[in-house]
Amino acid sequence: MLKLGIVGLPNVGKSTLFNALTRGHAPAENYPFTTIEPNVGTVTVPDARIEPLAAVLHPAKIVPAHLEFVDIAGLVRGAHKGEGLGNQFLSHIRDVTALIHVVRCFPSGDVAHVSAELDPLSDIETIHTELMLADLALLEKNVPRLKKSNDKNDQHKAALLEPLAAALSEGKPIRSLPLSEEAAQVAMEYGLLTQRRELYVANLGESPSDLQEQLARKVEAKAREEGLECVRVFGRMEAELNDLSEEDRGAFMKDLGIDEPTTARVIHAGFHLLGLIVFYTTESNILQAWPLKSGRLAPEAAGQIHSDMQKGFISADVVSTGDLVRTGSMANARSHGCLRQEGKHYEVRDGDVCRFHFA
Repeated sequence: MLKLGIVGLPNVGKSTLFNALTRGHAPAENYPFTTIEPNVGTVTVPDARIEPLAAVLHPAKIVPAHLEFVDIAGLVRGAHKGEGLGNQFLSHIRDVTALIHVVRCFPSGDVAHVSAELDPLSDIETIHTELMLADLALLEKNVPRLKKSNDKNDQHKAALLEPLAAALSEGKPIRSLPLSEEAAQVAMEYGLLTQRRELYVANLGESPSDLQEQLARKVEAKAREEGLECVRVFGRMEAELNDLSEEDRGAFMKDLGIDEPTTARVIHAGFHLLGLIVFYTTESNILQAWPLKSGRLAPEAAGQIHSDMQKGFISADVVSTGDLVRTGSMANARSHGCLRQEGKHYEVRDGDVCRFHFA
């Protein structure tokens, strides 16, 4: 399963957001490095298509898509040199696919901040600088070694990595560079942190105020400048909502004028950040949603279910969710020409309902 790592400075609300997302109870205390070993939680992806599909298919069981979130301890200035157990925490970031960067946009006398004043743009710069310096240190160690190697493949890797070190020295993260597919693959082999896609989460704490609005707008402007997405959350409030019953939670959200938890927006944004779509299967009377990288072909989708299905792939019966719900059944979808048979070169689309045939 692809993993989203929640990162940021200490005491910005990472563990609180993790708890709100997972309805878990990871420690979220008022001192740095509460989290040392990363907390891992699997989160259901909210899906408005599941219930309409279930109404048509009447499955015995529904299995929605899931994402895995990792709550990583706060980084501090000097982490690339080991400050604040930095080396350990940076290794945890190398284990995730993309980053959820939590930025503090709330004042609080109860929650200490690692710097003297609340400045989200400075906080962002601290995290980015540490990740870039960690990447630069890794390349400065490995590129000379690769260049001295007698292996032509090593020398070729060095030629691909050397421009990345130069870019990092100029303050440019790897993800901002127009890399060839080969260069991107080599960078991935070395676990470069700034190659990972990033999503900003502006944490407004418990409730909105003029100051929080002003700070959140700064983070949103920074995101636009970098071509990234930013989601606002009320981390502490939503973590507290988890302790309420469904009925009380719904009533409280209605009073606040919230249609859906802001954490749902984080999940959807994280899903998009990973470049995922969803397809559905209905085998064994189970309606299941499967995450899949956008642009993948039908055999690869079948491989999500079982490797044997990919190896022996013959064809797939495919119908869109919209057509299936509109026609009311698989049989009707077939009679209306909406259910079609696709081969191994078919690119699976978001919302496809698939039945795979394999040898």
